[in-house]
Amino acid sequence: METKKRVWDGSQFRHRLTVLSHAAIIMTLVTIWLVYLIDVLQPLFIALGTYFVLKPGADYMSKKGFPLMLSYITMLLLAILIVLSAGFFAYQQAATLLDDEVRMDEYMEKLDERWEEVKEMPVIGQSLLDAGATVNGTIDQDLTSMGLLADDSGVQDVMSGLLASVGSLFIMGVTVLFFLLFIIFEASLLPGRIERAYPGGASERVHMIRDQIEASVNTYVVVKTGVGFGTGVCAGIVMLIFGIDLWFTWALLTFLLNYVPYIGSLLATIPPLILGFILLDPTMLMVMAVLLLSNQQLWGNVIETRWAGRALDISPVLLLVVTAFSFWVWGIVGMILSIPLIVILKIVLENIEATRPLAILLSERAPTLEEAWREAIKDGRITAYEERMLRELQDVLGYSDQQVKLISARIAAEYALRRGRLSIDQIKLIRIGISMMEQPRAWGGQFEDIVTEGKLSVMERLFIGKLIFALDDDEEE
Repeated sequence: METKKRVWDGSQFRHRLTVLSHAAIIMTLVTIWLVYLIDVLQPLFIALGTYFVLKPGADYMSKKGFPLMLSYITMLLLAILIVLSAGFFAYQQAATLLDDEVRMDEYMEKLDERWEEVKEMPVIGQSLLDAGATVNGTIDQDLTSMGLLADDSGVQDVMSGLLASVGSLFIMGVTVLFFLLFIIFEASLLPGRIERAYPGGASERVHMIRDQIEASVNTYVVVKTGVGFGTGVCAGIVMLIFGIDLWFTWALLTFLLNYVPYIGSLLATIPPLILGFILLDPTMLMVMAVLLLSNQQLWGNVIETRWAGRALDISPVLLLVVTAFSFWVWGIVGMILSIPLIVILKIVLENIEATRPLAILLSERAPTLEEAWREAIKDGRITAYEERMLRELQDVLGYSDQQVKLISARIAAEYALRRGRLSIDQIKLIRIGISMMEQPRAWGGQFEDIVTEGKLSVMERLFIGKLIFALDDDEEE
């Protein structure tokens, strides 16, 4: 049967051109708002990001019987206690270092020595001299002549100025707190509004999409927060062992910049490496650099991938553009906020049918059917919304029903074996997959006799392990 080819006509071209022009206008307006409304929007986005960080803990407490508002207030108070404690400790650490005149003089002497060594290097030294540095000048004098410092200031004055700016952060913190309280209150009223706005069957579909979005966002926030905490703790221990001053401050910076994928943790290693360049000999500096970079790779590429089930699926070009744009608009704060919000936006788009093509365009690559099944079954159940999405993906990729049933059964069995527990949905998927095998009666009889819902026994584990290999063999055939 002949397929009807789509004809490109003028109306389609005008429609695409209209969409692009509208998108350009919206991006221009958004940029203007971000630049001129920074005092309003920056605390709002910080509060929104904080809300997503608090939400998983508040949801867990509410499931255990706590009232929803009390759960959020408890998590908020806990977050305030942690932030104030960490900020106070970092501030005290920096203030103590700046007040220690002997230590600061030692730093400046060693820094001048290292600066002289850098200026003696063949290529780098000549570049610095061409930029305005002098042969016998100190680092303060050379940076001033190069235009990087004011005439009457020095490196120590710059550090003191950064420390003095902490007061402005307190004012922003109060504004963020007010925004956060209103966001929490608004979120508690949202389900009732959805029920009134979309009554009947439409309400159920909206709730289903909302639940899927919340589950995905919660998973992302929990994973990034846990990985950032682990990376920061290990980095702090390494810096403490090597005697790097302000080790807690740099560990806290590592935790925060971990929300910026790929480059965030690398940026966080620059300050301790600079201090290590001043204080340590080249061999020890190299060892510390290797440990810090290995720590980032371990947590970012191994633990995070195993924990989340897959790495961050965002186009690297998009990440680079968003990071550069957010740094230009809001500086370091913009870098920390923008990438998590872009990831959350992508999660929202991919869980709404009309906007799913946009989410695919934002992705690094399109997911395979097996990856989609792994993502859906990892919580032990398949919702109606996930089932419909998997069916649509199956139709697009051209998989037969038998192939999908074998794949889904194998993945369900693998997750059950990994977690040591079988859910009702996993049992159903495995039963359906067994019915598609070459010897369904033999495997089905053993499955019904041996396997039950709940925690797996040793015998059940052995049987499911054999079943996984058998399902895999049938898939290949």
